[in-house]
Amino acid sequence: MRTAAACAVLCAAAFPAPPAAVPAPLDPPAVEVTVTDDVDHAEAGQQLDYRITVHNLGADEVPGARVEQELPATTVSATATDGTVEDEATGGRKAVWHADLPAYGITVFSAGAVLGARQSPDTSAAPGTRRAATTVCVYTARSAAPLACSGDLDDLPESRPEAEHGNGVGWAMGALACALFAPGVVRAVRRGRTRRSG
Repeated sequence: MRTAAACAVLCAAAFPAPPAAVPAPLDPPAVEVTVTDDVDHAEAGQQLDYRITVHNLGADEVPGARVEQELPATTVSATATDGTVEDEATGGRKAVWHADLPAYGITVFSAGAVLGARQSPDTSAAPGTRRAATTVCVYTARSAAPLACSGDLDDLPESRPEAEHGNGVGWAMGALACALFAPGVVRAVRRGRTRRSG
């Protein structure tokens, strides 16, 4: 009996233990996000009020979620209700919130951005300066990859000096006058030549 027990112990020591079960990777939470400022056109000096809606579609809470909004490139000042506004190294601004997203719940965030003037066409324009563009992404607490993103675009007016507009209108009027009166002038010159030759 002792021999059998000793053999069992030795056999157990000789063979490696079966590998521990590896936990299956967890699926990322299902989240939807939308952002809107309820306008389609914007201009310098205007404040855009953004409403960000995050919907947790899953049955589990998403604790410590991070919501980041890249504000338009021409933003000169910004606010984020219950969040923070950070200046980025590239010169842009970002609104950031940290919140727990309840299961099957909807969480709303709000931010405001005052737009500055769009860069002139003669200079190298920053991305998004022809439009007031914003992007919002939702992250889990430790994730670098977003769970979901959404954006909003507002057209900005063309900024051209009045003199340039005036010159353009003047050239257009001159071209129109030439087009209207040139045939008559040509006929008059031909008639004069015909009379002289006759």
